[in-house]
Amino acid sequence: MKTILLIASLIGSLSFSYGQNIDDNKVQFSYIQLPYIKIDNAFTNYDVKFVHGYEQTNQEILANHELNKQAAMAVFEQAMVQYKVQTDSIDANYYRAMAQWEKDVNAGKTQANGLALPQPIRQAYPTIPVFPGLDEPRLNSPMDENSVLNGINIEGFEKGFGGFVVTVNVLGMTDIQINESKKGSGTATKYTYTATYMMPVELTVESPTQGKLIHLRIMEGRQSQTIGSYKSKYDFELYKLTNEDQLYRELETSARAKAIAQTNNYLNNQIGYVTKTRNAELYAVKRFKSYDYSDVTVAYTKTVQALMLVSQDRDRSSAIDKIDEALAEWEMILEESNTYDNKARINDKITSMIYCNMAELLVWKGDFDQSQVKVNLAISEGGKFKRHANGVAGFYADQKKRWDVHY
Repeated sequence: MKTILLIASLIGSLSFSYGQNIDDNKVQFSYIQLPYIKIDNAFTNYDVKFVHGYEQTNQEILANHELNKQAAMAVFEQAMVQYKVQTDSIDANYYRAMAQWEKDVNAGKTQANGLALPQPIRQAYPTIPVFPGLDEPRLNSPMDENSVLNGINIEGFEKGFGGFVVTVNVLGMTDIQINESKKGSGTATKYTYTATYMMPVELTVESPTQGKLIHLRIMEGRQSQTIGSYKSKYDFELYKLTNEDQLYRELETSARAKAIAQTNNYLNNQIGYVTKTRNAELYAVKRFKSYDYSDVTVAYTKTVQALMLVSQDRDRSSAIDKIDEALAEWEMILEESNTYDNKARINDKITSMIYCNMAELLVWKGDFDQSQVKVNLAISEGGKFKRHANGVAGFYADQKKRWDVHY
């Protein structure tokens, strides 16, 4: 029994000695995100033009209201014709009965008991039709042009004449619906009200040398905006009853601000040079008594230093020398790689770790083919680095798509 315990202890000791611990690090750095669409380098200025598309929406609302009025009038007039037919029929029956009654009275006829013949009673008329009251249409209020002109800011360019032109056409808010949701019970009851609506924006970006680069509608789906929460549904009904115009104007203001913000985000994603923050996961090896990993520490340090430089240029040229230095350090370490021996200094785990670090560096060098090679190698090794490689694949693919437009 003592022999078995001794062997188990030795195995555990060996496992600990060669079980290198990976040091996971979140490294934050800035970079310039390249746009999907490249504006001609000849243009550094842009001009924003605002189209009051909601005015056309208002005309359509008024036209629809007029059509609804005409339809309601047609129904009303038909109902009045039917009413006239019914009342004429009642009158005709009444007059016939009165004519017979008068003749009988004049002829001296009486009831069997000798009493006078009763005078006929006119049948009651049906309820007269009433023209349905149509609510006045809710029109979009005038929009301040400056809210659009000041709300569009495309990074990497300056506002001014002589460059490309961005035309923003804000259409009107339509099809407003207010939805209620209830949570809790008793004193914890809460009613939340959310408005959904339609408010698309038409965008056009036109370059003097490239023509129309963007011409489409965004935000075509239903949008939503939280109105508020109340302890009783009747509190909301009371508020709406006394503040209906204010409620809709506040909703319109919020919806327009949201539309401009999303328009600005869309434009920057498509044509702007936006400074972004990247939180990359990079790996090193914790201090390990069986092996010296000072070369890994040097390579890791150079990797971080290189990544801190990528935001200085759109093409990352200021970082290239440092990136190459870091890659060279990792390549030297990989010369010792032995993925078949878990006890090796650069075993499969350390090798996969290095592949992941190199893949990140190669992306910022613009060498996406080699980056993908490293990603595939990390995936083939499995484990946590496979998960890491799969996790960054989408980001790397997006960066490649953007890079290929420019370089």
